[in-house]
Amino acid sequence: MDKFSPVKITENDAIVKLTQIYNKEGHSNLTGSINSIDIDGQTASEILKKLRNSGNLIVHNSTQSQREIFYSGGAFPEVLETNFSLDDRRKINEAQTRFQNTVKRAAKQHKEELDKLLGRLNEKLQVELSSIGDGPSSKFPLEVKLTDKRVDVSLKSWGAGTQNRTRILISVLEAIRMRSAVSAEHRTTPVFIVEEPESFLHPSAQAEFGQILNDIAKELDLQIIATTHSPYMLNQNDPSANYLLERKQFRGSPKETTIVPTGGSDWMLPFAENLGIVPKEFASWSKLFGTHAGRVVLVEGEIDKEYFDHIAKKYPGIYSIPSDVEIVPYGGKDSLKNTSILQFMINKFIRVFITFDLDAANEVTRALERIGLSSESDFCGVGVQTPGSDCIEGLVPSSIKKKVFSDHYETVALLGSQDANIRRSAKSKIKSEFLTEFKRGSFDIKELAGFKALMNKIGRAFT
Repeated sequence: MDKFSPVKITENDAIVKLTQIYNKEGHSNLTGSINSIDIDGQTASEILKKLRNSGNLIVHNSTQSQREIFYSGGAFPEVLETNFSLDDRRKINEAQTRFQNTVKRAAKQHKEELDKLLGRLNEKLQVELSSIGDGPSSKFPLEVKLTDKRVDVSLKSWGAGTQNRTRILISVLEAIRMRSAVSAEHRTTPVFIVEEPESFLHPSAQAEFGQILNDIAKELDLQIIATTHSPYMLNQNDPSANYLLERKQFRGSPKETTIVPTGGSDWMLPFAENLGIVPKEFASWSKLFGTHAGRVVLVEGEIDKEYFDHIAKKYPGIYSIPSDVEIVPYGGKDSLKNTSILQFMINKFIRVFITFDLDAANEVTRALERIGLSSESDFCGVGVQTPGSDCIEGLVPSSIKKKVFSDHYETVALLGSQDANIRRSAKSKIKSEFLTEFKRGSFDIKELAGFKALMNKIGRAFT
């Protein structure tokens, strides 16, 4: 790259940016830069030609029925076979056997590397690569079989989702091997382009596989560019890596494509709206989009989080939740009813424990169990089974309840109002006063027995 750069490159890596702009007449103008220093059009054109001729692009189209590893043969082998003598056939069979054995030995490392990639999937799959005997001629004479230690089935007999993910990972391995096989003086880092990796996958599997591709790109230092129509495939760890492209329309005809801004804490919302997902469904989960912890406790709201944070700071003796576990609010019980988005969020983390007010147990428990979560080990209600105490405020010392109810009796009276907005405002006020008094006071272990039991339960889930 030194011969193209206006100044000497001292770093190991150089950032090359090429931009081609088309006008209405169909003409284009190519510009570029190296490490933010502009280069002329001729130099940009030479770099573009070099990239195009380097063969460093691996493209995988998930919308195709199969990856082009095998090539169908016709009648040609059969016609030739009729003209072979018995001695010819014997020699050919011996050569074919030697060739297949060579292929098997060469495939051993390929199989081990594929096994490592497939091990990232939830299904504990292993790959078997077997040399093809009689049948179609092949550029890559290996048949792919997957096993979950109970069955050994050809790849084409698995579900479309498993087939697609496996073929994508095979393409990833091809990109990795290309990089290691090229001689040092001509080495270029391959770019892997995958078209719609979410094909044939349900939302939770899309989220899981998207995270796998992100992890592979980071771990193996491989640039992966994916085009997708799924919000569940977006990069959660680095939102700036996501680009939203919008095709402009004029009188029903497609015009130029533009990049839609997607910055800030609500970066997901433009994607959700353009991809056909109601934005408000994601709004309550906005706190989780910026969370990078591997293990989290999901709590109903900010007040619940403040209780947890205050106890961890002031009463560490009863806070038995590991220090690497982050407490994150999810915005209320209704968020737990959207199981597709909930499953997506759960797959974002290594381990999740969910809490909710006990008065919502009947509404959310079945939804959580439908996605495979278990009561007490994966989620629990918070509070005690008495009216007005079936929430986190039910765990505070009785002295706080007496003081708040006494000092704010007029607000307490509004809890019985016929107007839902008045009731909601009064409840919010009382909850805030409970938290204020809890932070202000000092309590012994006996008075905090309810909180201690809750912390112990959650702590056990992360051990």
